[in-house]
Amino acid sequence: MIIRIRPLLDLRQQHSDQTLLDYLTLVAMAPTPSRVPTSELRQRWRCSQPMVSRRLAAVARTGLVDITSGGGAYQVHGVEVAG
Repeated sequence: MIIRIRPLLDLRQQHSDQTLLDYLTLVAMAPTPSRVPTSELRQRWRCSQPMVSRRLAAVARTGLVDITSGGGAYQVHGVEVAG
């Protein structure tokens, strides 16, 4: 998967750097539809479950990722490549 930098930089006017880095994390963890355990995100991001939820909600608001939660994990239904 190729991610172009210019479109990501353009998104910085609308979304925080943290949100865009979290998007890149999801692209790396789930380049195709898959289940990502909450515990894995907590460990990777070194934060609580509520913080994981807030961070993923921010990523979902970008429109680049379709995510649902449930059963101790997040289902990443699709990841769009920016640009």
